[in-house]
Amino acid sequence: MVNINFNESQYINLGWKWIFFIGLYVLMFWALVEQFSKEKELEAIISILFSLLVIIIFNIIVILMRLDTEIDENKITFRYRPFHIRPRKILWDEVSEFYLRSFKPIREYGGHGIQIRIKKGRSYTVSGSKGLQLILKDGKKILIGTNKPNQLQLLIDRLKQK
Repeated sequence: MVNINFNESQYINLGWKWIFFIGLYVLMFWALVEQFSKEKELEAIISILFSLLVIIIFNIIVILMRLDTEIDENKITFRYRPFHIRPRKILWDEVSEFYLRSFKPIREYGGHGIQIRIKKGRSYTVSGSKGLQLILKDGKKILIGTNKPNQLQLLIDRLKQK
């Protein structure tokens, strides 16, 4: 018997977008300094601390975000950290159809991340434009993104032969 196993962890890669965020942070800091010079000290300090807290929380969430996917002969398990506390599990018995497909993240789902669309269903993606499309027996659709489409296609072929 052939061992059927697929593991993938996808991290958010902001790359050049960090330049945009740094620009926003500089602009925010400048606005806070301007406010500090015009208002009472206590109000300005509270504004600065609140803004810094928001920036720190945003950065921590972005750094911690990742999509973990594990597939074996019994189930599909995925977890979009830090939003899923526990991994989501889908047994193969619950799935009526599954295949690897290309998709357009912005056009079909409004972008990457955890997205919900009435006709398209749910998507869990980090980057790229390929994913495992699941159609459950109850009619629900779930798309799980992948950056390893070749390995995933081999796994799908093995599962369908089983």
